Amino acid sequence: MRIDAHVHGDLSELAISPAEYAAACRTRAIERVVLIADPEPTLAAYEALPDFVVPVPWVDIDAVTPKEIHEHIDAGALGIKFIDPQFSYGDTRYDPLYRTVAERGKVAMFHTGYLGLGVFQQSRPTDITLMRPAAVDSLARRHRDLKILMAHFGNPWWEEAWKITWSNPKVYAELSGGTAYRRSLSMWREIFAPDGRLDEETFSKLLFASDVRVFVEPGTEGFEAYFDFYDRLFDGVGASEQLRERVNRGNAIELFGLG
Repeated sequence: MRIDAHVHGDLSELAISPAEYAAACRTRAIERVVLIADPEPTLAAYEALPDFVVPVPWVDIDAVTPKEIHEHIDAGALGIKFIDPQFSYGDTRYDPLYRTVAERGKVAMFHTGYLGLGVFQQSRPTDITLMRPAAVDSLARRHRDLKILMAHFGNPWWEEAWKITWSNPKVYAELSGGTAYRRSLSMWREIFAPDGRLDEETFSKLLFASDVRVFVEPGTEGFEAYFDFYDRLFDGVGASEQLRERVNRGNAIELFGLG
């Protein structure tokens, strides 16, 4: 079984019952999903499927307040997704937000790297350099207790993402999205198992994740492409069964406190 640490979707679009959808996913080895959407639909999906949905609402980092973050967490959020900042993630003006998440013991998820055109569109231009893994390193040094999940492994700053994951005990990462699984396996082997020597400590901080849209017709989400990618990656670096289990579900259970 796997826990998909990065999906999007709105339960209101579902044509079958929520329970039927969750059951269909589990027959295909998706145990739970970390749902990322606006706060209201994210928490509504969690209320309907508390044993399937792990709610991580995304917020406007330049508008949200610590009070609102507390309210989202009080309503059930197990993490907060930050995306498309006006300033670098590492800018100290965001520290009150990060402190709030850390104090509540929840996960701060950061979109890192390229942001697709039209995604989380705002009135101002998007600057992907503000979302580099190096910016996550900057804030992680100040907030040592903050649990951090880097989405998309810093695409296209892959090597930088590896270094930040390797260097920071509380920084985890995932390889979701439309690009990572298209890169050659030789590139990933060189990052995680240079010269055939597996960097198990860093690799063990990855999470399975896809970035697919859920609550559509079962079987159309596209999970399978990511099953194939992660399995090829496991085989390519020589990951043990214990390590595969940790990436597929163990890290998500630990980070989000799923028990």
